[in-house]
Amino acid sequence: MPEETDDPAALQAEVDRLRSLVGPSEQSYDDLRQDLLAARDVAKGAEAEAGVLRGRLAETHVELARARQDQEYFQRMVPLGLRASWGRLTRGLRSRLF
Repeated sequence: MPEETDDPAALQAEVDRLRSLVGPSEQSYDDLRQDLLAARDVAKGAEAEAGVLRGRLAETHVELARARQDQEYFQRMVPLGLRASWGRLTRGLRSRLF
């Protein structure tokens, strides 16, 4: 056992030596636990935000599918409507001219 001394540097060296033998202090464990809890809360928040974004993405996919269906419908209907209109127009002109 080392002899007792009032030298602050020697006392600090002894405290450091004892800490290396014992490990971190209880305060260090409390600090680590607080860091762990804070990291867990941040991770939960990130997971919640990711869930919201996944929901928005799913809604966007549905809206896109509906828009494509509408586009296909109108692409089929417009030529049919134009043909019918063209037929009515030409019939009307023919009846007036002939």
